[in-house]
Formats: sequence, structure tokens, C-alpha cells
Amino acid sequence: MCKPCLMAIRAEDDAEWALGLDEARPRPLQLMVGGTYGGRSASARPLHRASKNGRSVGQEWWIKLRKQRAAPAGPPVLEAQLRGQLPLFTVPRVLSDATISAIVGRPVAGWETARPVIEAMAAEHGLTAGWQRKVAEMVRLALAVREAEGAVRLPEPILRDLPTNGDAVRLILLGTGLLEPAPEPMRFSTTNQPTTTYISAPVPLPPPGPRQCRDCHAWMTGEKRGLQCSPCRHWHELHPAGRCARCRREDLPLRGGRCRTCRLYRHLDKAGPAADWGTQLVIDLPHGAPGQAQLIPADEAPPVEDEDVSALHAAAGQEALFGMRRDWSPVLARLRRRSYADLPLTGPARRLTEELDRLRRGQQDPAYRKDIRTLTILAYWLGAESVFQERDVHDLALLDPNLAAKRVCQFLASRGLLAEDPELHQDADQVWIETVVGKLPPTVADEVRLWVQVLRGQGRREHEARGYDGIRRYLAALQPLLTAWTNSGITTLREITADHATDAADNLTGSARRQLAISLRSLFKALRQERVVFRDPTRELPVGDLKGIPKSVPSDLLAGLLDRAPTPLGRLVVALTAVHALPGHEIPTLLTCDLSLAHGTLEARRGLLRHTLYIEEFTHGLASAWLTYRHHRWPASTNPHLLVSQRTALDPDHPPVSMTMLHRHLPKGFTLDGLRQDRILNEALKTGDPLKLMRLFGITEKTAMHYVGTAHPERTANLPR
Repeated sequence: MCKPCLMAIRAEDDAEWALGLDEARPRPLQLMVGGTYGGRSASARPLHRASKNGRSVGQEWWIKLRKQRAAPAGPPVLEAQLRGQLPLFTVPRVLSDATISAIVGRPVAGWETARPVIEAMAAEHGLTAGWQRKVAEMVRLALAVREAEGAVRLPEPILRDLPTNGDAVRLILLGTGLLEPAPEPMRFSTTNQPTTTYISAPVPLPPPGPRQCRDCHAWMTGEKRGLQCSPCRHWHELHPAGRCARCRREDLPLRGGRCRTCRLYRHLDKAGPAADWGTQLVIDLPHGAPGQAQLIPADEAPPVEDEDVSALHAAAGQEALFGMRRDWSPVLARLRRRSYADLPLTGPARRLTEELDRLRRGQQDPAYRKDIRTLTILAYWLGAESVFQERDVHDLALLDPNLAAKRVCQFLASRGLLAEDPELHQDADQVWIETVVGKLPPTVADEVRLWVQVLRGQGRREHEARGYDGIRRYLAALQPLLTAWTNSGITTLREITADHATDAADNLTGSARRQLAISLRSLFKALRQERVVFRDPTRELPVGDLKGIPKSVPSDLLAGLLDRAPTPLGRLVVALTAVHALPGHEIPTLLTCDLSLAHGTLEARRGLLRHTLYIEEFTHGLASAWLTYRHHRWPASTNPHLLVSQRTALDPDHPPVSMTMLHRHLPKGFTLDGLRQDRILNEALKTGDPLKLMRLFGITEKTAMHYVGTAHPERTANLPR
């Protein structure tokens, strides 16, 4: 035998296995922690020892075997476990009179210590012999549970399982030192503390929680005592108990053959008999109309709709049992011929709409009436005592162009009255990517998702995560090709070869071909990195020249460029692009705090780097004119960006202006990239110094050499022939 089995035989007095009997059945293995059996190597010594007749087992094992076989058969009750062993799973014990009878006559550790304490308590308080016998049974039962738990001291919460006299057993075990007291004294009597002489400081009853009435199943608050609500207790006093004819429950007070709950449904049951009858959930609140409960009618005429009455408003703090998406079409159809200013509102709803009205009027936003109209309808129909669902606001605004949702949601969120919907705050590019990938076959979709994860920086190798907008441009170029491949029978991207990629790229020309080639190389490079494909089929796929030759803008078009810019915003954008060659994507991100008119500088943030523009007098005047115009037009704007529009100036989210808006303010026929290339190329023609271009415009060495080579081709090795 192995060492653990030898130790287990001695620890458990397993005489059948010690003697090696043929009828010995296999024993279950136990999970052991170091030191469970005492950590003594003597417990693992061999069972067979040398004797006159050879090697044999000690005589004490035969004695243990006879005692074990003489014990009455039956399942073990509260079998003693090893001291210090922790239970893997704990379940509450069911202790009854049968359990007490099963341990009668069995020696229990600690009983000899507890018996004098019981006798001393009985003598001190003048308790009867019957009390001593009853408490002695409970103490022996508690000590047997202690052995079954394998504990040195019995945890106090286990005394809850005792049938009776838990408080007396607690005091006795505390006196013997065999009880592990709880952090707070516990109480085991379910009623008010009896006038018991040995309890000098009664522990208060724990506060009862909400529970159901035993008869009508109505939910009662924690302040009420007992197992029945007040009406059911009154019925018990007036009516005899029996079996209800409707719900078929026993021992309920009946009137006319029905219990108190089912009696309210007798008209409804007569009108439409059914095989199974149900009852409504009832909450027994302390407030209500006095008198007898009203019967539930069978058929009730539909109430006449009053246009001045809105839906039932939820009380403050009341939560919905089931959440459902609202359909606002009937509400708008009902209110279509009415003015939103005439809708009857409650006091809190009226104050809420007036607060938004004052705020939006002060911001001088012409679209504020849409926000007021939306909030008025919401407050009229739902009330202002509960939280508004963000989905409800957006669903309402989608049905009418004269309603708006964004600023209403921002206003409610700032007051803590909005429950946000996570689906409405997802990135639009991310949602588009998930939609496109979901339409692909499962295997291809999983491979494309893995590529997206790699681009997001979640692959095997750490790198900077790309934005979903860039990933969307890649996937938009790949979507027609992936669809064509899957329609042709390809089930996984492992089947793609170099010929597939080359044929797909050769069918396109220009920028479309370059975009597809870049996207394919990115896709299969990521799959090769994640060990999905063994070889990259696009490794030899040519991408082409990514940089064209910069072109200058004709001089006749540049003449009078600023005069054709219609707004102060457009003139400042022209100056930043045509004079300082600022990239178009950096202009919306400029911050007002980075512009210093006193020092004549403007900082452009490029990641962790900064590029300082030294503003000359001309650009200085345009920037000053724009700031003056912005302050007079939107005095309440807190947007930190230098350039704002009517849509972004008062938006609490402080978004930057869009590129579409910048192009709309440029004179017709010009682009931001064209003006920037013309400015850098003009400087390269005059100086021919790449270092000056790098310092002046903040461009890289490679870009500066590219412009100098275009302006002065004779200084390069690639001379035209």
C-alpha cells in the first residue's frame, strides 16, 4: 500500500483493509492538504509485523473489526470527521428527534465538560429536571455536529440548526470554551425574548425583511410582524377553514367556498370559465382606501379617452418589472393637432421644461424650439418624477423632423434624469464593421475578425492600435473581393494563393488598385502573424507609388483668393493652409488655448510633439477677427476648439468641426491639400533648402527632399532625358 492509504487506514480505524479481508470494498480517495493526518511518518509504518508465526497484523485490529460489525447497521448519523478538515461544500443540516435518538448512548467529545455547566446553571436559576434533560439533548446534539464538522470549536451560526433551546446551548458552550463566538451576539428565538432567568441582556430580534402572506401571497413590508397580512388575520377570526374551490389550497378561511383572494374573481370566472385560473400579484401597502375590497368585473366598457389625460406616470424610485421598447406613433397621432405649449404638465415637469427653455434661449440657438417640444412631449406622457430612457428620446425624435434628441439627452443627463443606452454610444465605424463581417461565411468572418483585432492592437505582438475609421476604409476596399471569393466557393482565406491576389489587383487601376493592394497585404500579414496562414500570398504583390508629384496652383487662381472667402472662418482656414501649409486634418483639432495673439504663435498638436507656427501680421489680423466674430456670435460657447460652427459651438460634448464644413467655407475650385502643396512647393523653388522646409512647415526629411527634388530636378540623380 502507498503511504496515504496506510495513514488513512489508521486515521479512520479501517479494520477490514488493515486485515486485508477479501470482502473489503474500495474506499473513496480524499483530497489531502499537508498535515491533514498529523504529519507523522509513524502513521505510515507497515501493518504487518514480524512475529513467531511470520508476519501478521496486530491483535487490536481484530478487536476493532468485531466492534464495528457488532454495531447496528444503518446510515451513519453525524459521523465524526478529522479535526481541522475544511468542507469542500457546505449544506444546512436538518436536525430532528430522529437525529437525537441516533446519537443516544454514543460517546461525544466534550460532553463531560459541558455536564457540570448544565447542572450549575440549573441550580443557579432554579430550573427543573425536565429542562436539564431537554437542554442536555441539545448540547449533545451540538457537540456531535462539532465532531461532524471537524471543528475544534463549534461556529456560533451552526446553532441555528438546533430544534430548540439555542440560546441556552450558546451560553453553555461559551462557558466550556467549545463555541467559536460570532462577531455580534446571535439570537435563536424567533419570538420576543422570553422572560428567562439565565438571559440577562436579551439580544434584539433581527429586522424582518419583505415576505409573502401565507394565505393570500401578498407581499408585505418588513415592518409587519407575523406570517399573515391584517385582512387575512381578520378572515381567520370570522370564517371557518377549508379547501378553496378555485385555487384548491387547504386550511384557508372560506366564504362561499372561496378564499379571500379567489372571492374577488367570482364575476370574472362566471363570465369566462377556464381550466386554470390565476390571480394578480398583490402588494400589501400600509396606505389604501378603507372598506371592503372591490370585485373584479367581468367586462368593463372601455373608458372614453380624454385628450388632456396622459399615460400613468411612474412614481419616483419605481422601477419597471419588464422593459419594453415604446411605440411613439400613437402618441404623436394623438397630439398632432395640439400645440405643445397647451399640454397639461405636472409641477416638476413644468419646471423642467422651463429650465431647458431658459438655458436654450440664453445660448441663442435657433433650433431650441425642437428641444423644448421634445422634452414637453416626454414630460407630458411619462412625467418628470422618474428617469427617462435614452432610447425613448431617440425613438420619439425619429418620427418627426420637428423634434430633436441629442441636446435633450445632454440636458437630462446633466440633471441625472437619463438612463443611457449602450447601443446608442457605439462607434459608427465599429458597428459598420461588425455588420459587414457578420454577412460573411463563419470561417471567413472569424479570420476577418482576427485581422480587426490585430489592427486594434490585440494580437500576439503589441503595437499601436488603429482607429475604426482606418479599419473601415481597409474593409470597404476588401468587401467586394471577399464577397466574390466566397461566392466562388472559397470557405477559408487559407485557400487564397498569390494568383488570386494578383488577379484581383490587376482588375483595378489607380488609387483603387493601391488601396486594395494595401488592404490585402495588411489582411494576410496579420493572419500570418497570428499563424492562421502558413505563407503570405501577398508578399510579392506590388503596391505602387503612394506619392505623386506635388502640383502648384495657377497664379491667376490665387489672385483674390481671400476676397472670395465669404466668412471669417473661411479666410482664417485659407491663411492657415495657403500661408503656413498646415495639413487639413490638423486644422479642426486646433485649440483656442494654443493660440497666443500676444506672442504671435499658434501650436499644432501632433501626438506628443508640438509644431509652433509664427504668425505674421496678416494671419494675426485674420485670427483676431475670427475670435471677435466667434465671441459675438456664440458668447456662451465653451468648446475648446479654435474653429466652431453653429452645430458644435454649443454642443456639451465639444466636438471639432468636420472636414466637410471646412471645404464648404473654401472658395469654389480649391482644396486644402492643393493649397498646402502649392505653398510648400513655392518655398522649395525659392530656397531649395530641405532643412528650412522641415523647420518652417514641420514636415519630415523624406517629404522635404521630395518637394526639393520636384522643384529642382537637376539636383537629383534622376534627371529627365
